[in-house]
Amino acid sequence: MSRISVLALAVASFFSLAVSAFGEVQLFVTKNTVRLYDPGLEEHSVLNDFSVAGWKTHNDLAVVWSDREVLAYDIKTHQWIPLDGFSATSSLLTDGFAVVWQSRGVAVFDSSKPGWVVGPPTQNSIRTALLSRKMALAMTSNEFMVYDSVLGNWQTAAMDNAEAVFDGTLGDNLAVCWDSQEVCVYDMTMHRWDVRPIQGVQVAVVLDREVRVVTAYKIHTYDAMKHRWFERDR
Repeated sequence: MSRISVLALAVASFFSLAVSAFGEVQLFVTKNTVRLYDPGLEEHSVLNDFSVAGWKTHNDLAVVWSDREVLAYDIKTHQWIPLDGFSATSSLLTDGFAVVWQSRGVAVFDSSKPGWVVGPPTQNSIRTALLSRKMALAMTSNEFMVYDSVLGNWQTAAMDNAEAVFDGTLGDNLAVCWDSQEVCVYDMTMHRWDVRPIQGVQVAVVLDREVRVVTAYKIHTYDAMKHRWFERDR
């Protein structure tokens, strides 16, 4: 390869990276001011007198929060969308969603609407939250909450063993949570829960259209194409 072609390739790579970097939303935050650069408008949007408690950005989305409200900015719609009366403790973002949570509440920003969808109040404190490209998940010590982006609402299941919920995970179409006695799967292809008694779960993973649950002696598989459980020895 000639020096000229190598140089041209390097310049093209640099230009591609530069376009990618400047094509994303950018935040500049001080204690009481938020300045957001919208690459689509090539302009800044400024929030003055906003007491910033936290912020996150991801590609087209930005989320900022104070102790009284949360604001989401989507560069596809070029506007701030507020969630009033919500004291967020943290947030997660993917390409089309943002999830925020407080001690006993969770909300998701769905850019396809665009707007916030607030989950029902929880009985216990939220311990963790997760996001995928199509779903959101929030867990307390005995509640398993999933945002179904097709239905546009939150679905909740209560686990019986209140202090034994120890993990959960999700993919684009399936979410799973388990305690010491049973496994709970939410299947967004059918918009329903499927609960199966399985003791001694070591780990569960979500693949494209199935959930695999591993115990010391068995591998249990929920197949979302057949909507059935299967099991085999390890």
